[in-house]
Amino acid sequence: MASPRLSICIPAYKAERYLPETLASLRAQTFTDWEVILIEDGSQDAVEAQFQTFAAGDQQPARFVRHEKNQGLPATRNTAVALAQAEWIVLLDSDDLWHREHLSNLVAAAERQPDAELVHAGSILFDSDTGRELELRAPSAEIRAAFPVSLFHGGYIIQPSSVMLKKSLWARVGGFNPTFRYVEDREMWLRCARAGAVFAFTGANTCLYRKHATALSTHSAAMAEAAAAVFDQHLDWTAIPSAARLERAAAEWAAAGRLRQRSEPALAARHFQRACRIRWRAVWWLRALACRAYALAKKP
Repeated sequence: MASPRLSICIPAYKAERYLPETLASLRAQTFTDWEVILIEDGSQDAVEAQFQTFAAGDQQPARFVRHEKNQGLPATRNTAVALAQAEWIVLLDSDDLWHREHLSNLVAAAERQPDAELVHAGSILFDSDTGRELELRAPSAEIRAAFPVSLFHGGYIIQPSSVMLKKSLWARVGGFNPTFRYVEDREMWLRCARAGAVFAFTGANTCLYRKHATALSTHSAAMAEAAAAVFDQHLDWTAIPSAARLERAAAEWAAAGRLRQRSEPALAARHFQRACRIRWRAVWWLRALACRAYALAKKP
C-alpha cells in the first residue's frame, strides 16, 4: 500500500476526558489521506478503548502504542513521529480541536510554497471550562516579514496542534528535546528556524487550543525557567541581533528569579545573577543580594 500523505501524531497523558472530542474533529476533516498514531504516555486510563472505538469506524490506518512509564510530552511526540510513514507530520495534542478544513489548508499551503518544511495555521485559544474564546494567535504580515527575529523576540507564536512539518526536518534537528518538560514547542521551532527551515502560514485560523485555567499558575515558575534556558542556548545565534538575544535571555532569567524569590530564594538569586551576567541591571543584582540574604535568614 502507498504511504499516506500525512501522519497525525497524538501524544496522550490522562487524556480520556477530552480525547473523544479531539478525535471527532479529526474524523470530520475534509482531507482524508492520513494515518493516525496515538502514544499513551503511561497513564493507564481509558484512552486505548476510546481510540480503538474511533479506529473501528474509520478507513484510515490507526496505531496505538503505550509507554509503560511516563516519559513526558517531547519524548512521546518523538515516539509517534518515529513510527510515522508519511513525509509530512501533523501534530495534534489530545485535548485540542481542528476546524474541518484544517488539514486541507495545511496541504494547500505546502503546495503553494514547495520549499516550506514547517506549515502552520492560526490558533484560537479558548477556555476549557467555559468555551469562551480568549486569544487569537496568528502572525501578521509584519511579523512574518521579520522572521526569524520575530520568532525569537517579536510575537511569532505557533501552537503545536497547528503545525505540519516534514519528517526530514524533525530528523535533521534531532526531534523534540526530552529535557524540556515545558515550552518544548518553542524550543523546537527555534531549532528548526536556526537549521534554515522555511516556515509557511496557511492564513486561516483553524486550530482550537484548549487553555486550562489552573495549569499556568501551577507551573509558572518551571515554565519561566524553561523559557530562560531556551533563549540562553541561542545567545550565539548571529541571525538575531545581539541586543535582542541578550535582552530576551536576561529578561527571562529575571522573570524566573521573581517567580522563585519567595519559595526558593537561593535558586532565585542564581537566576538573577545569570540575568546580570548576560545583561547587567542594577535592580537584578540587588534582587540577587536580597534573595541570598533571605535564603541565609531562612536556614535553621
